[in-house]
Amino acid sequence: MAKYLGNALALAIEDSPSSGTYTTIAGASEHTLTINNEQIDVSDKDNNRWKSLLAAGARTLAVSMNGFISDDTEFEKFRVAARDDTILNYRLTYGNADTVTGAFHIDSFEVSGAFNNAQSFTAQLSNAGEPTMT
Repeated sequence: MAKYLGNALALAIEDSPSSGTYTTIAGASEHTLTINNEQIDVSDKDNNRWKSLLAAGARTLAVSMNGFISDDTEFEKFRVAARDDTILNYRLTYGNADTVTGAFHIDSFEVSGAFNNAQSFTAQLSNAGEPTMT
């Protein structure tokens, strides 16, 4: 079974709306992808006290990442989207070539730097519609 580096995630932003062309703006030093599936409890007295669930609740995909800026011009679009609370299209590419593409909201964004070290950022994104996962 193949193993993949934990930092093998690249964040790309769509160059212009509906263009389908993406430019990598950052690489991750750490990341987490979380898929949440809300459950709806439909238990009633006929369930003999066993919980019964309906898989019809809200579904979310959230990404947390720490990384380093790789394309400052395109990264500026990301920073402005965070500042202006704008939803844009992004592509996340993993080390095994899996991708997640779709519209995402930047829930939080932070840029930091230290003496004698690279400027880094931390961001949390959540889906705004159904993402495509390949």
